Amino acid sequence: MGVNVTESFDSFLERLSLQAASTDAIASGIAIELYRGAQGDRAENTSDKHILTIGTKHPSRFDCHRVSYIKHPGSLSLIPAGMCPGMRAETEFDLVVCALDSALVSSLDSELERRPEGELRLQANIKDPATQQLMTLLIADANEGYTTERLYTESLTHALAVRMLFLGRSTRPQTNNRGTYGLPRHVLRRVIERMRSFDSDLSLQALANESGYSRVHFVRMFRAATGYSPHNYLLNLRLERARELLKSSSLSLIDIALDCGFSSHSHLSRLFHKRVGITPSAYRRGLRPVLITRQDHSYRATLFERIYSPL
Repeated sequence: MGVNVTESFDSFLERLSLQAASTDAIASGIAIELYRGAQGDRAENTSDKHILTIGTKHPSRFDCHRVSYIKHPGSLSLIPAGMCPGMRAETEFDLVVCALDSALVSSLDSELERRPEGELRLQANIKDPATQQLMTLLIADANEGYTTERLYTESLTHALAVRMLFLGRSTRPQTNNRGTYGLPRHVLRRVIERMRSFDSDLSLQALANESGYSRVHFVRMFRAATGYSPHNYLLNLRLERARELLKSSSLSLIDIALDCGFSSHSHLSRLFHKRVGITPSAYRRGLRPVLITRQDHSYRATLFERIYSPL
C-alpha cells in the first residue's frame, strides 16, 4: 500500500521554513517536524533557511543531483540556505526535518572562537551521532509541548546550529574543552541571582548579557564553572525552591509551580517526579525524599549533558 501524501515535500519545506521565522516556533529560529513521503516526491525549491534531515524508520533511496544513494536511519542531509535540493525520492521515506534560521546560524558562527573556514555545502548522506541525538531530543521536545522549557530548547537549538556549521564545512568539531576557564566568581554569582528570579521566559541571550560574554562563550564558561549546562542548573534551582516551599508553606501546588517558574502544576509534577523520584504531592505527604544529584537526572537530561558540549 502506498503512502497517502497530503502535502508535497516542497510545500512541507516551505511551510516549515515559514514556521521557523514565526512566533509559534518551538524556539527562536527553528522548526522541526516529521515528514512521510511517497516515491516520486521531490524537493526542488530553494529556502532561505538551512534544512537538516535525518532518516528514521527504514532505508530509503533518493536521487540528488543525478546521484543515487540509500539513506539509512540516522543518516543526515544538509541543504544550506539558498541552495536547490535537487532531490527526488525513489522509494517511500520517513524523515525528521529541521529548518534553522540563517540569521541565527550566522550570529552563532560569529561567536565561535575557532570558526570553520569555507561555505556550507550540500551534504547528502552523512553520519554524526551528536547531531542525530540533538535532533531526536528536539523532535521529542516539540511533540511533548515545547512552550514550558525555553532555555532547554534554545540550548539544543544553538548546539545543533553550531554542530551544523562544522558538518557543513566538512570540519571536525572541537569537543575538547580542557583549558576553558569558568566564569569569574562575581559574574557567576550575578548570573545565578538572575536565574533565581525564576522567570519562565528566561533566555540564553538574557543570561549571556548578564555575564557580558557571547552566548557560545557563556555556555562553555558556565559549564566549566558549575559542571552543568545553564538549563540543568536552572532546573535544579527551581526544583530545590519547590522542595523548600513544599516543606515550609501551605501554598497550593499551582502557586508553588508558578512561584518557581514552571508553567503549570503538571509541568512541575512531571519534572519533579523525573528528578526526585516521587510526585510533589507525595513529597508533601511526608514520603522520604530523594536528594537531587547528578545521578538522579532523567535519561534525557543525562543525554543532553553528554552531547551538549558547546564549541
